[in-house]
Amino acid sequence: MNRTRERNKLMKAERYCALFVCIAMASPLLFAGCAPVISQGALKEIDQTLRFEQLLENPEAHKGKTVLLGGNIIQTENFSDRTLIVVLQRPLGFRKKPTAEDVSRGRFIVYALGFLDPAIYCRGRKITVVGSVMGREMRPLGKIEYSYPVIEKKELYLWPAEEHSVTGPRVHFGVGIGIWH
Repeated sequence: MNRTRERNKLMKAERYCALFVCIAMASPLLFAGCAPVISQGALKEIDQTLRFEQLLENPEAHKGKTVLLGGNIIQTENFSDRTLIVVLQRPLGFRKKPTAEDVSRGRFIVYALGFLDPAIYCRGRKITVVGSVMGREMRPLGKIEYSYPVIEKKELYLWPAEEHSVTGPRVHFGVGIGIWH
């Protein structure tokens, strides 16, 4: 009788140990999904007081300041030494991801050193960028001249392309790891 009790205690302890090991191994994977897409160092450089509306109104007054912006790519154009990305500004949400709301305060330009492929950095993709304000650039937009704030990229995150499913539900509940098709 005593041996049976000890064996049961041992089996129970082994189960708890196995559970603890599983939780310990899964924790980094769970928390990685919540990590910001921009480095902590870059986030510390950002001027938190500067709103996009102020930047849009007078980019020259904010030259050299570091900003965090995001939105949807409108156009990508390559030059010999850099890439220009025109972005429709969107408010940033969870993990600094541009929201899907139909809200925008305007447009801005990002210059990135080197080549960024327009087939990947294509119209509609969401980006989040940390960069220095360089000033303004006037460009035609339809029949008007539009004043774009210009940002020189320090860090840029291109969000994974979103697949839109009309037939399936948009909300899923569950616990665990799964594969979606």
